[in-house]
Amino acid sequence: MMDRRRFLTAALGTAAFPQALSTSLSPAAAQAAWQPTRMVQIFVGFQAGGGTDVIARLYAAAADELAPVKFVVINRPGGAGAIAADVVAHLEPDGYSLLLGGGSESTTLPHYTKLNYKLDDFAAIGRVNREHMVLVTSRKGQLDSVDALVKYAKANPGRLAYGSSGVGGILHAGFQAFEKAAGIELNHVPYRGGADAFKDVLGGSIAMTLVIPAEAKSQYDAGNAYILATFSDRSTIIPDVKGMSELGYDMTMDNMKGLLISSRTPEPIIRWHREMFDKVMKSERMAELARRMNVELGYLDGPAFMKAMADTSNTVLALRRG
Repeated sequence: MMDRRRFLTAALGTAAFPQALSTSLSPAAAQAAWQPTRMVQIFVGFQAGGGTDVIARLYAAAADELAPVKFVVINRPGGAGAIAADVVAHLEPDGYSLLLGGGSESTTLPHYTKLNYKLDDFAAIGRVNREHMVLVTSRKGQLDSVDALVKYAKANPGRLAYGSSGVGGILHAGFQAFEKAAGIELNHVPYRGGADAFKDVLGGSIAMTLVIPAEAKSQYDAGNAYILATFSDRSTIIPDVKGMSELGYDMTMDNMKGLLISSRTPEPIIRWHREMFDKVMKSERMAELARRMNVELGYLDGPAFMKAMADTSNTVLALRRG
């Protein structure tokens, strides 16, 4: 499997990691009411090397040529992303701490457990991508299709185990939606991050998990994994793989990743980050890096991203209520 974080480091040099600060300013940045004078931290609630971490480093690398300072990634894994979200929600709202969020910590966890923050504690800067959640199994087993998986699960309730990034996370919620749609019972095994879950799927310790399309394709091409379906529509990275609805299962769920900031942050700071986000996302550099990293961009501005998170949250709430 290609180590995407290592690829970014090798391909981009200092772009994805903290080094000396850039001093060049664009004319628009020079006229802004606020701009950063030291590096900005992007907190990630999952392990380095996983899908969420890659998106954060991708943004940091693309911003390197446009921002007056470096964006650096800080990993605080645990709690399906809640630890990092809690940190950002309660740090000084000075514009130097962002959260790469939009998934578990923002849309699903509040419906499973009590948290020290809520979605309204954040303001959305913008969405980087919409991540298809792809169902994968190991080629060491016989679960080579959704039908085969469902047939086995119905004959053996609770025996098949799936891995997620934590209780109440988006992967957990996605599997619960699948269980409901397929009329099956699975065994949930929570991990600190999706990377460890996928590793155990490939090793045969658990039956299945959900990963992003690029990770699924990498292990499929290497002969290690079966790709069964996406939990929404088709992905351009794996266009031959059908979505669950195409296979007759009435369900859909996507993950999202974008930048969030404390809602206590002064408006001029939020405005600067949103304007910078817009430039980065529309830059040739971002498009180039996304192609090289097999990342499907899904740009939304701040208000649209906030609405998308609220919509997903409402879907999960309805699922939890039955």
